[in-house]
Amino acid sequence: MKGRTAESGTEITLAANAFTREGWTFSGWATSSGGSIAYDDNSGYTIGTADVTLYAVWGKLVTADNAATVIGGLEGGTRENPNVYMIKITDKTLTAEQLKKIGTTIETVANKSNYYAFFSLDLSSATELKEIPDKAFLQSYLSGLILPDSLEAIGISAFQNNGFEEIVIPDNVKSIEKGSFWGCSSLKTITLPASLASIGASAFKNCDRLETVNYKGTQAQWVQIKIDDYNDKLTGAKIICTDGIINGE
Repeated sequence: MKGRTAESGTEITLAANAFTREGWTFSGWATSSGGSIAYDDNSGYTIGTADVTLYAVWGKLVTADNAATVIGGLEGGTRENPNVYMIKITDKTLTAEQLKKIGTTIETVANKSNYYAFFSLDLSSATELKEIPDKAFLQSYLSGLILPDSLEAIGISAFQNNGFEEIVIPDNVKSIEKGSFWGCSSLKTITLPASLASIGASAFKNCDRLETVNYKGTQAQWVQIKIDDYNDKLTGAKIICTDGIINGE
């Protein structure tokens, strides 16, 4: 990829990854060789006073339709060089029990590997999935997540205590239940749809790094969302609506 130049202090948008690696999927950019992900594709980056090289981080692509296949394809790395995985689930008709089993499976592998592995989960192929059930991925040590466009609801504590930095909630989701993302302390940015009608209590409690909410509706629509107690980190973030910004410039 071509190098880029900009004045010190300028914020640029990183160019989309143009590299490929057979059998692997691009996960993000690190600031050192063998380092962990610091930036997503197309992230903003503020130019410093010296040249910077970013390194592509590759995840081993594990394609599976059930939990048994998932656990058979995962293993831990080392502290210096942890394994990175993108787990793509191909089953279009996932049930609640199957989802919970996959979540438990990933947690089991994370524990066995002493956490020297980072897992991203791609559910985009589950085109008939309407709801993520309660506690499906509670503490599954996920660092990345792609949800299907068919999704309409996210259950109680569905993704509590995971390691996401960024989440995009699909356009058809109407409800995010209580505790859904409680304790996702690495979360910095979330994209919410205009369809959203309610956010349960503590859905974003202890998301202490949450800075930006990209909301696909207007400011008037935002204030109509029923947001229950203990979501101060969400409501106090910079909320970028289609017609302006709440809590910031």
